[in-house]
Amino acid sequence: MKESLHIYFNIKNSSDIHDFLKIAAEKKNVDHSFVEWIREKGVPRLNNIDFNNLPNDDRFLAMIEFDEFILQNEMDFKEPEEVRGCIISMVNCFQEYINICTT
Repeated sequence: MKESLHIYFNIKNSSDIHDFLKIAAEKKNVDHSFVEWIREKGVPRLNNIDFNNLPNDDRFLAMIEFDEFILQNEMDFKEPEEVRGCIISMVNCFQEYINICTT
């Protein structure tokens, strides 16, 4: 996801998501609505996940790998909005994947 965000926003490097958001917000001619989504919805959703206690379940890994496969196939950036959609979907579904595999 980090690599795709860097390419999407034409950012060479960032130390973390907060540095990335700062750099992206300062750029002209970027998808500012996507920057705001990341700041207002994406980061808070990811912050609510306990990454030290993820399910040890083959289904969970399969769902994450499938999302990664889809994102990698969009990395040609022929349609940048597809990359944006993949990232939003991954962030939105992550907690659902956890819930499915812990019930």
